[in-house]
Amino acid sequence: MYLSSSERIVEMEGEKIKSIAIFLLVVIVGFSLFVLTQIPFQIGMFGGYKGVSLTLIGLLQAIMIIPLLYVGLKALKMNFKKIGLTSFKWKRDSLLGIAVALGWAVVQFVWIIPNTGGASREDISEILTMLEYSWINVLWYLPLGIIGGGIVEELYNRGFFIGALTGIFKDSRLVLYIASALSITFFAAGHIPRDFVEWMDLLIPSTAYTILYLYTKRLTASMVAHGLWNSIVVLLVMIIYA
Repeated sequence: MYLSSSERIVEMEGEKIKSIAIFLLVVIVGFSLFVLTQIPFQIGMFGGYKGVSLTLIGLLQAIMIIPLLYVGLKALKMNFKKIGLTSFKWKRDSLLGIAVALGWAVVQFVWIIPNTGGASREDISEILTMLEYSWINVLWYLPLGIIGGGIVEELYNRGFFIGALTGIFKDSRLVLYIASALSITFFAAGHIPRDFVEWMDLLIPSTAYTILYLYTKRLTASMVAHGLWNSIVVLLVMIIYA
């Protein structure tokens, strides 16, 4: 059936509205799943937010959120490769991610943390409480930090949030920048910072992960940086403050 130019425009706008609705639905459901996989443990159920439960949370996030992203991308006529999940230049990208994580670790543990309270900082205390001053619990935490943080959060916060939204608008550079700014803020706010220092502790690495994603156009560097930082922070907190 022949469509006039005005009818085609209306049809295209309708498809875009539908795609935006799918995008928002995935974002909302995904955020809800991040919350729901943690709250029961944080209120003391299933052994509490410690030990083997930490590994279980990371696995639950992967099992629940990655399929959601897959279904959302399929509905948007995209795939994980479209949002940057590829092994292309993985060695180079991994080195970039390692460099960023190590650099941020130096800034945090040599300058920021010692000058903003050190062992008396609430987040340092919370990490030690979570780990119960035990190296065994560090091992239980690593899958959460690497799988839940480095992989799932990057697929969601960088890949889907930026890649899918930009794809809906035909790779518009303006939308890319807007989506990136929203992603940075959304990631930081989602971790519920309580004061200016915690906002900076989240906004700076979130910005760094986003820059890695935009620079490489792939997720490898941001995944490595995020997962490695999550690992470094618990190791150094145990070494320095336990």
